[in-house]
Amino acid sequence: MVNYNTFLHGYNLEVKADGKCSPMGSPPATLGQFPLRHPYRFYRFLCDLDDLVESVSDDLERIRIAAVLTRHFLTQATWITETCPVPDQDQRVAGKSLYGEPGYPFIIQVVAWLPQRSPVHNHANWSIVGYLGDEMAGCEHNSFWCRQDDGLKKGHAIIKKASQQILKPGDIIGFTPDAIHSIVSIPCEKGIDSKPTYTFNIFGETDFSQRYEFDPLNNTLKKF
Repeated sequence: MVNYNTFLHGYNLEVKADGKCSPMGSPPATLGQFPLRHPYRFYRFLCDLDDLVESVSDDLERIRIAAVLTRHFLTQATWITETCPVPDQDQRVAGKSLYGEPGYPFIIQVVAWLPQRSPVHNHANWSIVGYLGDEMAGCEHNSFWCRQDDGLKKGHAIIKKASQQILKPGDIIGFTPDAIHSIVSIPCEKGIDSKPTYTFNIFGETDFSQRYEFDPLNNTLKKF
């Protein structure tokens, strides 16, 4: 189901509050605290992420290091194939938790999407999304938005589309907590026998008081 050789190629991208999707910047020197081991077991990956959160407080630096670790992990984690859920036609999305422990500052999950669209939303956490699959797996068309107002008026938000990007298997994208995006999951270009869109997601600790769904037509927002 999932071809891990795609992670030997792919792009590392990042999105911040300005909504500009750009090539990910170079990781800070603290990346040297995390040797890229072979083999790179899941427990090592979890320990590295835990140490990363403990030692690096800047969210942008976190995602730049986490992206390097995630790509290194996914090039080796052949067992991920067996964890990919199968969405049904009614729900159109299925998720499976790979790691989540009370008191730990992140969760990891895999998600499978049939073609559909998401609302405009933020994550209110630092996060990494890796796109799994082979040439028959689906992709995601992401639109990235920038907030234009000062956030002082309750329930009111003016957002403007700033960039867009089609994300394919092998790509990894990092979001700062204030990044805003919307998603349309789409079949692969080959079409007929397209598989779902598969993602490997890492979400840092969420500030639910700042997690929103945005309505760009009516300039409103609500808790998400």
